[in-house]
Amino acid sequence: MVQPPKRSKNTKQWLSSRTKIALSCLLLPAIIKVLNDKFGRNAGESNGLGALLLLQEYASSALTTSHEKSPSDAKEPIKIAHVTSIIICKNEARVRGMMDALAVLRHSIHENSVHAHPNSKYSYQMYAILHEDNCNTPQILTLLKQLGYIALIKPTPVNVSAVRTDWYSTHVEGENCCGSAEFIKLYAYTLMNHPIYVHWDLDTAVLQPLDDLYDAILFDKDSPQGQAARSRIRVQRPHVQKIPDRIDAFLTRDVTSATPWEKVQAVQGGFIVARPSLEHFEQYLDMIRHTEYFRGRGGTSGWGGLGYGGFQGAMAYQGVLAYFYDVLYKGHHVELDVCRYNQVVADVIWRGPDGSIHMHQCRDYPHDGNYTRNTPENGECEDCRILPVEETITAHYTACKKPWECQVPTPFTPRNKDHAYRFAELTNVTTCGKLFNKWFTYRLQLEQRIADKMGTSFNAPDGTFQTDFFRGYCKGRGQYVPMQSLQGDLSQVYGF
Repeated sequence: MVQPPKRSKNTKQWLSSRTKIALSCLLLPAIIKVLNDKFGRNAGESNGLGALLLLQEYASSALTTSHEKSPSDAKEPIKIAHVTSIIICKNEARVRGMMDALAVLRHSIHENSVHAHPNSKYSYQMYAILHEDNCNTPQILTLLKQLGYIALIKPTPVNVSAVRTDWYSTHVEGENCCGSAEFIKLYAYTLMNHPIYVHWDLDTAVLQPLDDLYDAILFDKDSPQGQAARSRIRVQRPHVQKIPDRIDAFLTRDVTSATPWEKVQAVQGGFIVARPSLEHFEQYLDMIRHTEYFRGRGGTSGWGGLGYGGFQGAMAYQGVLAYFYDVLYKGHHVELDVCRYNQVVADVIWRGPDGSIHMHQCRDYPHDGNYTRNTPENGECEDCRILPVEETITAHYTACKKPWECQVPTPFTPRNKDHAYRFAELTNVTTCGKLFNKWFTYRLQLEQRIADKMGTSFNAPDGTFQTDFFRGYCKGRGQYVPMQSLQGDLSQVYGF
């Protein structure tokens, strides 16, 4: 069992910049020796390079650290690292849509930060982790700079050909969108010049400040600020889940892909709030390399044969996060209410066709073993599809489809008729439409500000397709009107 990191007497102090630089210089020879001993003299050709990259990141963070203070004595707002990962960039249409997604994501974060919202005290810095093999192009780097993102160009941190399980190494590349390349998201843990990072998928938007999550991590549990923040956070299964004394991560589960009879659930990979930790980063890599992975689904599948297999993303990021926080670093995370945080507007109730005895039960496993009581009528879960948009804190456009696809998520009839009801009720068009409106309102605000600050013309959107949803930015199904290229950069709009 991995032990929690040791805490100093005062957990709210960061090492000084000079100390970091000195430590980095002193540690470099030792780390090189460890790498050679552990990985061989050619360590730099494979995953041993990761630790050297971490040391470089640690040293450079000393030069860019903008705060060495606790939340209570900060003279300037603490900057939260907001991170997204860009893994595949070969499709021209994908790159065009990526600009709008990056711009709107930043704008939604800005509008819910100290710079624009009266109920927030935290600032932010945007980062984009780029896969070095797919996305390291002048076009994308220029775009990121214009939008105010710091680009971090990274390799896949694990050589999957050298992992313990042969079956895993030959199958992982077919998992989700990107296979092992998705593990570049783990580099967010190395952003040691920030006390907290938030990793987002690009198809997300912030609708309310996240200060309660930040406060709950940074303030002691017994402090007035810490107690107030914890009291306001909506957790999944509040009558079961106990908030730990030390919180190292907030996450949501992929409940919409779960079944009522399986205890293990994936982490929904579109949103995580966590403390950066070089130690945790290395533990992830060590786990992927050396933990046996069993094929199949069920209680003896997946990582360590403990049930972390078979679900969507099990071999990649979603399964690795779940195994880490459930098994390796248990008791230091909080599972948030999936209807309010990382809201995907998808059904969390079991509709079949398998497991008919569980029909209309909550997809969340009943931790007390009482399946009969595990229903929305008994308050064991909530129908996320009809949650008022005003209660949504962050939105994730998955079941609703991405805003720039200009698609209304209407029900469809699958080939397997047994699945017809499940797909017909998967999401809610009205709720999705209201969330689309939020995204396009952010875009409209941003374009108006760009025109005002940069002295350019603003052409009001004139599309006629579902204007209540898409606010004139869609001329028809699939006919999205992209943003115009920036003539300057967003520092002219936001001031940084």
